[in-house]
Amino acid sequence: MDKQALAEIYSKAVEDQLGLKAKIDDDKDVVFKHPDLGVFFFSLEAEGDPEFMRLVFPNFVNEGLTGGDRQKLLALINTVNMMNKAVKLYARENKDDGKLSVSASVEYFVAGSDQAPTQEHINAIIKRTVSAVKAGIENLLKLAKAGEDSM
Repeated sequence: MDKQALAEIYSKAVEDQLGLKAKIDDDKDVVFKHPDLGVFFFSLEAEGDPEFMRLVFPNFVNEGLTGGDRQKLLALINTVNMMNKAVKLYARENKDDGKLSVSASVEYFVAGSDQAPTQEHINAIIKRTVSAVKAGIENLLKLAKAGEDSM
């Protein structure tokens, strides 16, 4: 299956199951805007790994969440990663200002080795996949708020 066909499976799932408009960009990533959160994208690898799926919610918060305390932010991210299913939070240094930006992703295999997923399978998992990201974000914000309240 080529990357365009694979992207169309995800695009259709976003539109049919989430009721959101999806766009396939030049890299064949599937981009959509969640009304409560912001812009997400599915990063897909059709050649050599069509069964691997990655949903990314990039740069949703920076180290300002913890008042610039990088160690505290990293500790909170680690706690969320330990307590939440599927979602993985990670921090990356922003090239422009040197601050850490936090992104969230869900990555997993959605078909057998060297096989593309079916439309039915992606339709069945897409809501839970987005919910996993949302839960990770909510838990990070909750933990950060609890830390502020204890000061």
